[in-house]
Amino acid sequence: MVITTINNNKLFIQFDRLVKNGLVHIYDDKGFEKDKDINNSEFEVVDLPEAIEKIHLEINFDDENKIIKTINLNR
Repeated sequence: MVITTINNNKLFIQFDRLVKNGLVHIYDDKGFEKDKDINNSEFEVVDLPEAIEKIHLEINFDDENKIIKTINLNR
């Protein structure tokens, strides 16, 4: 399970277990794109641009799990 929270233009991602090797791919519909490597972590923080309205997440971890999620930011 993955818990995501957005506060002050930061995306907080918490995993329910230690992720040894993974990647978070974040993008929106207007050209923003960012990748964040996950190495031996249970928690990650990613900076987001201020004008973003919706983000798509693709989280791949430990070569066996993939999560795809869309988050709408109501500002």
